[in-house]
Amino acid sequence: MRQPFETMPTVLTSEEIIGKAYRENAKSELEMSDRVPAIVKAKRREAARIKIIEETTAGYIEGLVKSVPTIEKLHPFYSDLLEILVGTEKTKAALGRLSRTARIIREAGKSANGRLRSVRGSAAAGLIRRSYFGRVASLVRAADADLRLVAELREKMKDLPTADPSMPTVVLAGYPGVGKSTIVRALSSAKPETRTYPFTTKEIIIGHVRRGYMTFQIVDTPGILDKPLSKRSKVELLSISAFGRLSNVIAFIVDVSEGNEFSLESQRGLYDDVAGALKDTPMKVFFNKVDLATKEQLAKAESIFGQCDRLSALKGDGLNALAWKLESALKEAFSAS
Repeated sequence: MRQPFETMPTVLTSEEIIGKAYRENAKSELEMSDRVPAIVKAKRREAARIKIIEETTAGYIEGLVKSVPTIEKLHPFYSDLLEILVGTEKTKAALGRLSRTARIIREAGKSANGRLRSVRGSAAAGLIRRSYFGRVASLVRAADADLRLVAELREKMKDLPTADPSMPTVVLAGYPGVGKSTIVRALSSAKPETRTYPFTTKEIIIGHVRRGYMTFQIVDTPGILDKPLSKRSKVELLSISAFGRLSNVIAFIVDVSEGNEFSLESQRGLYDDVAGALKDTPMKVFFNKVDLATKEQLAKAESIFGQCDRLSALKGDGLNALAWKLESALKEAFSAS
């Protein structure tokens, strides 16, 4: 599956569009019989040049607008990311203005062709075409800011990880060092995809787990669901909301050995934060690194979180049971919806 923004073409600046129109216009040739009257040749030649200018500018802008995925049809995960990275209303406004620019260019082309029909000399025909090109250049330059916004949108959105919103998805949460990335890599049927989101300096890891007839995504989100909400920026809070829309189940991983330097109490605090932020998403808690934990730590963990499934991801112990639990949780989540 492709994510909706990755096929967007490179966005030209206003001057690049104008330059391309100028070059295409300059090299255009229209073959006509010598028996065609000079004024008719002039009109046909300038009409062809007007069409080239129109298609090189209005045609390009229309294609660019169409290349942007329809915002209303985006999965909420991607529409949230668009809001975070660019701004939904800003994007809609820019696309609307670009569409209007293309429409005005086409209307001006029709007007220029109408005037061509009544001219009586070659010089006058050329003047109409040059006047049209000047108008078009002004319109395209006026759209430069909107073109740059679409270019920014493409650069920020095209390299997002290819998360399939239609596929059952488990998102992992928990403090750094609890073993989330180890779990993703151990459960994945192929090498997980890793990419960096624009709002975090760390790589998001997306793996796929096959269980019988079921395949689900498992996602590690370092830099997103691994610290208290009180320490979050507005952008980070919005990114948490986006991942909440993607996930069907959240697996909260606890390091019961406290080897990641976060106490069991602080890990419970993070759990409460994530549960409060994503209250509509089922959460399952798993104890990791049980081989490194003391009996006292295990007992304390159970007193804080209740009885939870235990594993040692680095050794591979308990991973099959974990996958089965996640599969069951996903089926339960989908049957409830």
